[in-house]
Amino acid sequence: MNNLKVLIPLKTNSVRVANKNLRPFVGGKSLFDIKIEQLLKCIPASDIYVSSENLYVKTLCERYGVNFLLRDVALTPNSAPWIDVVSDAVGKVPPKADIMWVQVTQPLFADFGSVIQKWESIRGNHDSLVVVKKVAHHIIDAKGHPINFEFGYWHRISQELPSLYEITWACFCMKREMVDRTGYQIGRTPYLFETEVHLVDIDTEQDFEVAGVLYNAAISRSKGD
Repeated sequence: MNNLKVLIPLKTNSVRVANKNLRPFVGGKSLFDIKIEQLLKCIPASDIYVSSENLYVKTLCERYGVNFLLRDVALTPNSAPWIDVVSDAVGKVPPKADIMWVQVTQPLFADFGSVIQKWESIRGNHDSLVVVKKVAHHIIDAKGHPINFEFGYWHRISQELPSLYEITWACFCMKREMVDRTGYQIGRTPYLFETEVHLVDIDTEQDFEVAGVLYNAAISRSKGD
């Protein structure tokens, strides 16, 4: 594997969903537990770094044998400049290593082995990789104007719509020189890693509940239930 380090941002003062990253999600496990276990199937614990303002997270990291990075609490509010959040976390990871930025709020995405394999094969032509999902819907803006089709009997059916993609925030891979220069997860020449998994980015209590149902269903399918 290329010199790749995993970086997990894990703040514990979420406003909209209280303690969403650490409270029980499914089967007594938290979103953090699930994501670490997914990653450990293909990445050594010594290559995983968790950035958090909460020292309690350090004890969780020690349990799994992964690295803990203390984040300044000033970098946890939603108002904190994103470039500062990214630069602070990445700056504490050993230099000369590419970064895989992983969010715990997408428990249904677990295909990190394929992401790593793809990153190694396309890295020479791209400065970043982003996990995306194709949007196959008719979209209008806030004024009711169509974005990817035209009103009328001639409108395109969903199978004929132009290709648009949603950033899932599940996983990014970044060349170190790119992220050091930009303080962002996506560069100028990103590779779009398309996933077919039905993902829910957990941003509300309802998202938390729906993601739990889908995650349970995915686990049952994998066991052949």
